[in-house]
Amino acid sequence: MAIDFKGGLMAIALLFDVTNGFHDAANAIATVVATRALSLRSALLLAAVANFGGAFLSTRVALTIEAGILHSSALGGHWFGVISAALLGAMAWNLLTWYWGLPSSSSHALIGGLVGAALFQVSPQIIYWHGIVGSVVIPMVVSPLVAIAVGLSFMTLVEKWLQWRDIPPEHWQRLQILSGMLMAVAHGANDAQKTMGVMTLALVSWGKLSPDAGVPFWVMAACALAIAIGTYGGGERIIHTTGEKITSLDPVSGCLANLSAALTVAAASLVGFPVSTTQVVVGAITGAGYRQQGEVNWHVWGQIFMAWVLTLPGAALLAMAISFCLGQL
Repeated sequence: MAIDFKGGLMAIALLFDVTNGFHDAANAIATVVATRALSLRSALLLAAVANFGGAFLSTRVALTIEAGILHSSALGGHWFGVISAALLGAMAWNLLTWYWGLPSSSSHALIGGLVGAALFQVSPQIIYWHGIVGSVVIPMVVSPLVAIAVGLSFMTLVEKWLQWRDIPPEHWQRLQILSGMLMAVAHGANDAQKTMGVMTLALVSWGKLSPDAGVPFWVMAACALAIAIGTYGGGERIIHTTGEKITSLDPVSGCLANLSAALTVAAASLVGFPVSTTQVVVGAITGAGYRQQGEVNWHVWGQIFMAWVLTLPGAALLAMAISFCLGQL
């Protein structure tokens, strides 16, 4: 391959991290913007700061990506092409789903890209299929269901509580802003780590880092900054879909949806599961909003669900196509 500027792979990874933040900004602030608790720009700024801080809380998810998806020792000389194609394929999927306004998973796009590029350039044997099923597929199915259940439960409890305690709406708005920031911290703690994991995988494959060295601090800091920059850029199309098209929200349901999602993502981060924060947020909004309003726009939900189903194979196919193009250079 004519491309041998391996250091440029770090820049590609950070660019993916920027698109991750841009694409997934809705995860933290969609409800806050939808209920007018904050302006879009103020919400994005607070979410960016919270994303930055959250990225330093753990590296469990990063280590899952680094060592739990591909046999790094089996990549050999293919590591640069595989990781490059995976990142470019994931970025392409993010931009496509942003254009369509669909809240798909940047995490699953990245994992799909790694699988697709490895299949095309090396062989199925270097993929940890059991790891993908246990750490990706099962959490992908379970996490939004858990978020729906938690959102429904919180909303039910609060409705009963509010029968005897009248809280002014402005207090709920303040709580909603706080819960949105908690969700942004959880988003940084889970999503920024995916890029950390890929960069660590690249450094290990390159021979610049020992396999048991963990995630270097400079990688953590760079990824934290990149996702914060992307979040501040904010993909408004997806914010609109998540915050306004799934179900109607007010400060109460918006606050509880954020809190439900933040707790679910934080729990996944503690055990190292690279869950889709997008799926968790959509689930939490669905649960809390349905309990309060009694209705969900199932047509929009169906479109979102199809984007979820297609993300892994779609990003894999894009990574395969990019692998082919890189092979012609």
